[in-house]
Amino acid sequence: MNDEGRPVAYTALVKGTPVVSGSGSRFGTLERVLDDHGDILHGITVSTAAGLRFIARDNIDRMTTTQIRCSFTDEQIKELPPAPSALQLRTRPWFTRSRGKAR
Repeated sequence: MNDEGRPVAYTALVKGTPVVSGSGSRFGTLERVLDDHGDILHGITVSTAAGLRFIARDNIDRMTTTQIRCSFTDEQIKELPPAPSALQLRTRPWFTRSRGKAR
């Protein structure tokens, strides 16, 4: 049985949460959330086998307590762009908690 968890706001995401493609294939883990001081989600940085990759908010389908599901196909995952720095986006890097450690 696949536990997709309960839906959460981006402010409740936890570093290390699995990130999956539209088909459910895990391709990385959450490294960082990029937002404007807790108001507007811009996207997430994902740690993958190919390095850090950026996923814009429009490509995030669902955020839950156990995973982040993206709209990309498994093939599109291979073409994700490298993650920009927070300075390039003019946003503040942010994440709430590491797995197992409450804020």
